[in-house]
Amino acid sequence: MLKKLRLYIFILLSLPVLSGHSQTWVDTLDNYARLSYLPASKYMWLWTDAALLNTMVKEYDLVSHEKKEIYLNYVKTAMDKTHIVANGHTPNDVASGLGLAFSYRVTKDEKYKKRADKIYTDYLKIRRTKEGGVSHIALFTEYWDDTIFMIGQFLLEMYKATGDKKYLDELVKQIRLHREKLQDKDWGLWRHGWDIDYQNHVTLFSQRHWPDKVTGRSAEMWGRGNGWIVVTLSDALEAIPQSDPYWNELAGYLKEMIEHLPELQDKKTGHWYQLPVRNKDPENFIESSCTAMFGYGIEAALRMGIVTDTSYSNSTALAYKGLRQYSLVPVSEKYLTTQNVCSATCIGNKEYYFKRAVKKGRPYAIGMFMQFGMRYEIDHGLRAVKTK
Repeated sequence: MLKKLRLYIFILLSLPVLSGHSQTWVDTLDNYARLSYLPASKYMWLWTDAALLNTMVKEYDLVSHEKKEIYLNYVKTAMDKTHIVANGHTPNDVASGLGLAFSYRVTKDEKYKKRADKIYTDYLKIRRTKEGGVSHIALFTEYWDDTIFMIGQFLLEMYKATGDKKYLDELVKQIRLHREKLQDKDWGLWRHGWDIDYQNHVTLFSQRHWPDKVTGRSAEMWGRGNGWIVVTLSDALEAIPQSDPYWNELAGYLKEMIEHLPELQDKKTGHWYQLPVRNKDPENFIESSCTAMFGYGIEAALRMGIVTDTSYSNSTALAYKGLRQYSLVPVSEKYLTTQNVCSATCIGNKEYYFKRAVKKGRPYAIGMFMQFGMRYEIDHGLRAVKTK
């Protein structure tokens, strides 16, 4: 009983102090991620770890000057540890390459540029459609919405590190091609996958015969899959000057994806669901990683003036409060972690998604909680002002 009381007190102390910032749950989660859950010395060249690495890069760009070294050292250590196995043979492999591009952007050390260039060379050899769209799978030609984040964050970092617009051109090309095949016109969200011929499609971990025989598309719009796109569009808009013709195009894509999110959000928990548009289905469940991602994207759209209606600001406030209340749990007297996280997921029908395991932790969930939480706190004055 005493232990439970102490944990409860810890949770209370970890909540934001609205009258003046000390430490919020974002800071507690950050410490857990870097110091306990996934120290840089344990980083592996995996898409899961890359999602948390992406968070460390964004932390660097947001924190005050005296704290930047913490995040720079994390990324450099992770990249130096894994450089022997670094590759870009699949979109998931490309994901970690963002750390190399970032390390070059900050340090100008040519060894990171050389390694990042190798990732890009590998990337150009990935299986593609005749239009040039990147396949998520090495053996078959398929679009997955996950791809946009896995390659997109690397391409954005290469663009920021070098100023070469070819990386931005490539990202926009991939977004256009994937959107053409995956977007649901009614909801603005994207289906999880598209297969080129139905005859040859991935069944390992996916449900068999998931592509529609006519459209080639999968049946469902998965929460976290759409979250990957929303986050990448938001980050691209932050990186691109508003005078660039791409800006309005990508802003339109982000707006159409978030248009219906406030009405799909669970008003009690502030969460979105595993399958967002099936929010009334009793088999569905709240999913915290997509909630953080959607919150991040809506907050970005508000910050950049892409949307202004109060339903969106109410939505991010509800998501921030809901994640704290329903999806953060103590792992010790010192740390918090995430819960209500769908495990790694391939493609299937609605029953397939409803039966996915729900876990605690996970690098992609921890990372996106931190990204949304920090951005929300900065935008709403809940933490000290941070400068680039």
